[in-house]
Amino acid sequence: MHTESVWSHFFGVASLCAFLGLKRGLDMEICKCAGLLHDLWLFRNIPLDKDTHKKHGYIGSDFANGILNENGGYSEEQTEIICRMIYNHNDKDIVHDEYSETLKDADALEHYLNNSGYDDKYNYHGHDKKILDEFIIKENLYNISHRP
Repeated sequence: MHTESVWSHFFGVASLCAFLGLKRGLDMEICKCAGLLHDLWLFRNIPLDKDTHKKHGYIGSDFANGILNENGGYSEEQTEIICRMIYNHNDKDIVHDEYSETLKDADALEHYLNNSGYDDKYNYHGHDKKILDEFIIKENLYNISHRP
């Protein structure tokens, strides 16, 4: 994985998560922070086997908790929400709280917009389509399979 694509993913998910959070009436700062940190542990520990990759949200949540507690700036409640979002973001087939769903949606949308092919490997369970519907975007108007 190239460093540029890693940072692009972090910043892309952070921005999309903040935007979706704003639309959904959530705290944008919490959403942005979770988006920025959601895969940090994963990318610091690549390569991983597929089973560990599937669990990186659980491990990454503890890693993010350490960073947030060490650096301060967030209340205990904010830190708990951020870490819960990260913990839940791999379980795209299970519906969690609105903050966790916002991170899942931002992650899926970032992969969709960048044609990463992750849905073929990990299945986003319709999160990308849900966002297109939420913003009333017809998939056939923005079908990435027709992009060069």
